[in-house]
Amino acid sequence: MVEKEEEFKVWTPFGTLHLPEVKDLIPEFPPKIPKMDDRRADAMRHAMAIDLSSIVGWVPVVGDVISDIVEDLHFSELRKILTKPELDEYIKQDKVAPSTVAMIRTFIKVP
Repeated sequence: MVEKEEEFKVWTPFGTLHLPEVKDLIPEFPPKIPKMDDRRADAMRHAMAIDLSSIVGWVPVVGDVISDIVEDLHFSELRKILTKPELDEYIKQDKVAPSTVAMIRTFIKVP
């Protein structure tokens, strides 16, 4: 039987949010270096592009729309690149960290 990971639940007026457990948010010391290959490097580039797209969001009127489109396009590419366990972990980590940091955490946790 697969044990479900502990989650930190936060109640909001719109429903309950499930965040990674607090101990998962504190980095290990010394930090592990994730193993990288071409597939993972490509995923990192898309994660960085998602983070950088937020800069476009600062442009008045159209910036937010363009930023959302760019973010959605790069996330759809991540869905094609990442394995199912990596994608699940990335989505969990992306709730509490920028995309680039979430991707690094994902590669450290999912061998």
